[in-house]
Amino acid sequence: MPTAGVRGSAYTWYVAGFLTALATLSIVDRQILALMIGPVKRDLGVSDTMMGLLGGLAFTLFYTLLTLPMAHLADKGSRRRIIACGVLFWSVATVACGLAGRYNELFFARMCVGIGEATLTPAAVSMMSDTFDRARLPLALGIFSAAPFIGVGLANILGGSVVQQLEAMPAVVLPLLGQVRSWQAMFIIVGLPGVLFALLMTTIREPVRRGVAAIDAPAIDFRGMMRFFAGRRRFLTLHFIAYTALAMQGWAVFYWLVEFFIREHGATRAQVGVTYGIIALVFGTTGSVVAGLLSARMMRSGRREATLQLVLAASLLLIPVGIAAPLVDGYWPAMALFAVATFFMGWPTGLGTAALQFIVPNELRGRIIAFYLVVVNFLSYALGPLLGGLVSDQVFGGESLGATLALMAAVNYPIGALCVWLSLPHFRSALTMAESWQHRT
Repeated sequence: MPTAGVRGSAYTWYVAGFLTALATLSIVDRQILALMIGPVKRDLGVSDTMMGLLGGLAFTLFYTLLTLPMAHLADKGSRRRIIACGVLFWSVATVACGLAGRYNELFFARMCVGIGEATLTPAAVSMMSDTFDRARLPLALGIFSAAPFIGVGLANILGGSVVQQLEAMPAVVLPLLGQVRSWQAMFIIVGLPGVLFALLMTTIREPVRRGVAAIDAPAIDFRGMMRFFAGRRRFLTLHFIAYTALAMQGWAVFYWLVEFFIREHGATRAQVGVTYGIIALVFGTTGSVVAGLLSARMMRSGRREATLQLVLAASLLLIPVGIAAPLVDGYWPAMALFAVATFFMGWPTGLGTAALQFIVPNELRGRIIAFYLVVVNFLSYALGPLLGGLVSDQVFGGESLGATLALMAAVNYPIGALCVWLSLPHFRSALTMAESWQHRT
């Protein structure tokens, strides 16, 4: 039975923390492949482009196709049950990645991971929107949006340490499965904990839906959703383009960074994993939380468009840093610049979602967020890793991942900054329109 949470209570922050933990788990299961590019490429005999497809399109295809149907369920049904089933499904699929012995089998298993993870974000964001008040929501979503950095950090730290031990063993033998390759064992190890997390979802109560739009707000059927888009098409178009460009660069960096340091700085897999894992945990997580705190403070002082103003600032700062980081000489100078970039990469993630929450009625939140995720995730996560592989193979002959990442940064970050800047006046208009509705709280 739905329950009303106490705003600011310990339980509401437990909800945010647990949902962030689930999102972190999803990123670990999704991102662990990035640490294993070298071994998988060697054992399966594939190119950078094929690894880019495996890292991006294989996961993103069904992840995006099913996000809207899952969001529709989140708008109507039990978000708690949807999330629990999704966690269980993607965890089993991650284990299945470890059972794959051929490229097409691994591709299919990665698709199944995407199917399960499609359940999480629309349902989780909708659940938090009904758990937190307007002033605390940006911080809650900022914490939730730190999950990619926590997940990337844990995947690299734990994965780097474990893979070093696995590769040092003459043979990896697992109960019931016998001898497996090191990267297969890694998938199995990271997939199994998800079963426990699915069971722990029973500790979360389904919240009462708040902020239901009055009768003069947009209708809740498909035509009503299309009218909502049409009335805010300029803002939404610019918003989607901006976040696609910013996220595309982020996922390209996350996917290829370990291999970049191995190839161009002579580092070991464990060394890069631990170093950048710590950076992602500290700088990425701090960036997301700081952005949420700054946004909440600015909004309390009356700056309604604070979320996007902060995103614009971060995007502008990322242009020089993002280009310089993969080109600078030396392992530690490069890591230092990637640390700065990672801090500011955490700003747009939660703030972009929060901006949408402020202009969307409750009945449409799940579907609007889902549509946002479909567009942004499909283009950014499918194209980020893939374009990294394509540019590396076709432009630089597989010899310079650094030049590849710098070239992509020189395109994506300016596009993101320009679109955010152009969207600001349209965002103000959308906020005014949303505030004219009469809500039940």
